Amino acid sequence: MFFDAQARSDHPHDALESTFLLPRRQSGHRARTVAMTALVCMVLAGCGGDDNDDRKPDDSPTTPPPVVTPQDPTTPVVPVDPDVPATNKALIISLDGATYAAVQQGIASGALPNLAALQIQMAYSGGMVESPGQQPTLDAPGWATLLTGTWGNRHRVISSAPEQVLRSATLFERVHVQTGAVSGAAVASSGLATLLSSDHAAGQLDTLSSCAESAVSTECVTREAVRMMQGRYTTVLAQYHAASDAALNYGQHASQYADTLVTLDKAIGNLVATTTERARDRWLITVTGNHGFSGNSQDDGLPLVPQSVTFIGMNQRANNAMLGVGAQVPQQISQLYGYASLADIAPTVLQFLSVTSDVSQDPMDGAPLLGQQPVSRLTTRVVDNNASDVSIVLDWVVPAAGTVTITRNGQVIASRLPAGTDTFHDNQLSQVLTEKGTYQLAYSVEVQGEQGNATRSILTHPVTYVPPVPLEASLIDGLVSYYPFDDTLPPRDVRGNSVMAPASPDLPPAAGLVVPGPFAGSHALLVDTNYVTSAGLEGYRLSPHVGMNVSDGAAPQFTLGFWFKTPVCVARSNVTILANKNYVSGGNAGVAIGLFSSSGNQCGIAFNIGSGAGVRADGPTYSQITVDRWVYLAFSVDGVARTMNMTLFDPVTGQTNRAAVAKSTGSVDLSKLSAYPHWGIGDDGTNAYLMNKCNGTVTPPYVAGKCATAPTYQQMFADLAMWNRVLTDAELQSIFLSNKPLSTLTPN
Repeated sequence: MFFDAQARSDHPHDALESTFLLPRRQSGHRARTVAMTALVCMVLAGCGGDDNDDRKPDDSPTTPPPVVTPQDPTTPVVPVDPDVPATNKALIISLDGATYAAVQQGIASGALPNLAALQIQMAYSGGMVESPGQQPTLDAPGWATLLTGTWGNRHRVISSAPEQVLRSATLFERVHVQTGAVSGAAVASSGLATLLSSDHAAGQLDTLSSCAESAVSTECVTREAVRMMQGRYTTVLAQYHAASDAALNYGQHASQYADTLVTLDKAIGNLVATTTERARDRWLITVTGNHGFSGNSQDDGLPLVPQSVTFIGMNQRANNAMLGVGAQVPQQISQLYGYASLADIAPTVLQFLSVTSDVSQDPMDGAPLLGQQPVSRLTTRVVDNNASDVSIVLDWVVPAAGTVTITRNGQVIASRLPAGTDTFHDNQLSQVLTEKGTYQLAYSVEVQGEQGNATRSILTHPVTYVPPVPLEASLIDGLVSYYPFDDTLPPRDVRGNSVMAPASPDLPPAAGLVVPGPFAGSHALLVDTNYVTSAGLEGYRLSPHVGMNVSDGAAPQFTLGFWFKTPVCVARSNVTILANKNYVSGGNAGVAIGLFSSSGNQCGIAFNIGSGAGVRADGPTYSQITVDRWVYLAFSVDGVARTMNMTLFDPVTGQTNRAAVAKSTGSVDLSKLSAYPHWGIGDDGTNAYLMNKCNGTVTPPYVAGKCATAPTYQQMFADLAMWNRVLTDAELQSIFLSNKPLSTLTPN
């Protein structure tokens, strides 16, 4: 049962007033004037069902931020002032793990009447595959998008690792800065509490109630959200995690999962009923499921249809003419992008609250689902990369009416283009690209129609402005193993001479994720050592077939080359990037490339070989690379000349660093460089580098961060290759400067 709330002509959003509501419930709740006090507590891993390992290591120096811990009945609530005029308010509900298919089925069967009263439409998460904004379909990146209206390349939360920080403004910050209105969040996951902690500490999120340690987190979230809604809170977030736990523990098709959705639907009923308690308040209600799961109910984060499809429900009629309501899930992921996305929720809420933003200074990838219909399917293509005439082509799907204005890096480059314009070729980049280097450009496309203006923004792939240098055709010669990486895991050696997989089948899927690579439309492997087995194993492992290990032989000749990126440098000491030795000591037999702590936006790279018994040869202490940018690393050994080389290319600085040229291998016995029959990717040959680095102070069962000397880290790998010869400087230069994958030379 629902009815339309009566419109009031004195409010600017009367046109949006057709609100689906449940019958008004009777409540004896009286608003209490309570002093705003902060109860400080430690944010621990969620007992209420957070599937992320957000627990802080026992000896970690990082102190989690304080949050309000629900302690009935003393949770601070902003009192109601009877003289405050009617205002628009927003309720955002995240049902983590509630899939579009399950919600549709529950609505059809009558099991989810409260969700049925909302306009449920199919949507997508994870950004567009092969776009710069692509992100893993996991909880934390999804929360970040929900909060900011941006994708991973802006908010920078690219995994579910703990202690991450948002780099984009949240909707709470925007509301606070423009209106000073009061906002609150009741959350079931400690990972989300951590993401929100900076807003809370800055006073932009007035109350942060963490139910992560509650044994009944669903009830706790509902209770705390209702308290806020019955106070003066303008924006309230209620985040539930029970459906995700049920899916992972029992499967999406189990009765326990369906029962959990029924329980959550009742919670939604309580929240929706609360919005009807005061007629002067007009609530926008939005609900989403964050992301989906694989066919076997795994939370693997892959950019595939089952993992990417989700839903958005609203009590307002969306401006997309009910597109996606009752829609069938498509077979191809590209077909999802015609629907709304998780990034659209934040701008929709801000639109309803009359909070505007300067897109030139603070753009969002999403666009409002209320008011003027924006463009959709906005994409960019880099044309003639690595050339003086490099250009960008923008394409989009345009609404029926409204002129179009385009900005680049905040500057208008085309204004009031005719209605129906759906493409633009920016071939005037010489205005901003005046020097050789790699750039990322920000574009916004604004539709100016009868219902106002609506803007959608996007960041391009990296644009390299250098004279074109072709790849040397000889790079195919001696190419033994080559991993171009694609959108599936495990990675595949297209030469067929090795296999790559997680170091242990016990590692969770989050230990290795698919992320955007260094080239337009390419992919890469993110190795995350925040995930480790109880035996201490982490990272990925490359295992050459018999006779195909390039470091074998009495006088091996080989080159290892790959594109590499580290989101942040290690806070202290050093870790491995790629190695086939036990790197607890550089004197052990084998080869290792390592990452060393540094300062500023730099990180150190070094290399080492050894033959055991302390016999070793090292490169320079370390050479600097730019943090969070793709760089190319190449290391080679010439067993005949008894020399080794290390070359680094950093597109940010535009410099080639020949860290070592024909450096002597000294007394190292080069016949002992294959200590292990495999290579650690993002690890060493043991794939237990972090535990081993503790020098025996810890033993299994091991957890990430168990000892202070072993900081966890994330590393990304792309276009990884192994040759059974030493590449020439000209060949390496062609890899560096062409900005093209080796796959353009050899079939995939």
